[in-house]
Amino acid sequence: MKRAASFLVLFFILLSGLPGQGVLDQYIRQGLENNLALQQKEFSLEKSMLALREAKGMFLPSLGIEARYSAAGGGRTIDFPLGDLMNPIHQTLNQLLQLNGMPSTFPGNLENIRFPFYRPKEQDTRLRLIQPLFQPGLFFNRRIKSELSKLEDARQRAFARQLVADIKTAYFSHLKAVKVKEVLDETRALLAENVRVSRALFDNHTVTEEVVFRSQAELSRLEQQRLEAEKNIILSRSYFNFLLNRPLDEAVARQDEFPAQFPADLDLAALESRSLSRREELEQLRHAIAAAASHVKLNQSALLPGITAVVDYGFQGETYRFTSKDDYWMASVVLSWNLFNGFQDDARKKQALLEKKILEKQSQEAEIQVRLQLQDALRSLQVARQVLAAADETRRSAEASFHIIAKKYEQQMVPQIEYIQASNDLTAARTAHLIAGFDLHIKEAQLESASALYPL
Repeated sequence: MKRAASFLVLFFILLSGLPGQGVLDQYIRQGLENNLALQQKEFSLEKSMLALREAKGMFLPSLGIEARYSAAGGGRTIDFPLGDLMNPIHQTLNQLLQLNGMPSTFPGNLENIRFPFYRPKEQDTRLRLIQPLFQPGLFFNRRIKSELSKLEDARQRAFARQLVADIKTAYFSHLKAVKVKEVLDETRALLAENVRVSRALFDNHTVTEEVVFRSQAELSRLEQQRLEAEKNIILSRSYFNFLLNRPLDEAVARQDEFPAQFPADLDLAALESRSLSRREELEQLRHAIAAAASHVKLNQSALLPGITAVVDYGFQGETYRFTSKDDYWMASVVLSWNLFNGFQDDARKKQALLEKKILEKQSQEAEIQVRLQLQDALRSLQVARQVLAAADETRRSAEASFHIIAKKYEQQMVPQIEYIQASNDLTAARTAHLIAGFDLHIKEAQLESASALYPL
């Protein structure tokens, strides 16, 4: 019953995590479309799909034209004793004809024939059709390419998921820097007014000059913080735009409301169950193990024979003539069987088995790492909630305290140093509250990525 409730919670999380029309969701879609590193992964995926197409094409017949024209001279000769064979026969026949009173008609002086083994000129033009009939290596090669293409697809999706988390983190970091700058600007107005009041009191000989120096020092210290905040805004904006493949100085639109993504009683076991079945990193290893298993069988298939059909149709002769008297055809079935090659096939098979074992151990290690990552992300989210609650309480207390001390300071009931300290405490509390709020959103993005909840 508890497990069913946990999966129901996950279902609502998935519904709430679907991309909507918010500013951040639009930026995420833009990043998934334009990120340069992701485009490189997509090219690698396309390349692996073409390799799979190539492997499938090896099962189909291949048809090509082969043409040869040769000119030869010298070399071996072939002797045919035509005269030695036929002249005695012709003489006997002529004698018989003469005895019967008939004239001799058979020549008796035929020469022996000698001709070269190579033709002086020869051409051979043919179409050759090759069709594999039994090639086990082609089958396992196709399975390997298929698993590798699936691996590249999982790798591309894993990078996309990490990119979503990086975009969210960069966006929240930029908003955090902007909000901190706004708090410092509000504090600067208070400190500037304090400097003005201190000068006026000093001019009226109400306070000593050290009050003016102290107020100016606090304002100068705040100016340093504002410069640091401006630097953080520029850097965070540049990195965010880099992820989206936009000009680095392009303005970033703000989104003020971010609903909570996870309930407080989220079950770690339910997240682990989903993550182990959906994380692309584990999927990559599963396809890599399947490819390694096919590689083992590929090396084992080297012990089997290969059978190929070859059909030739062409024209031969001393000149280029394409008539029915010059054409020929030939059909062959070719058997190729590797009986022994110095134990190379056995060594390749053992290497493939070891590679498969390595990948299986990597898969076991990766599952443990996923569990650790989920535990860390979930615990970090829980801690971030507690930090935010404490920061909110501190902020409210600092605001109430500052309002009381500010009224007393206006009535000159407290010294300036106490007023400045209260102002610093309020600025620090507001800044800590802002940081805690955006850190909570960052932790939610990390848990969302670790549990593979964002729908790609």
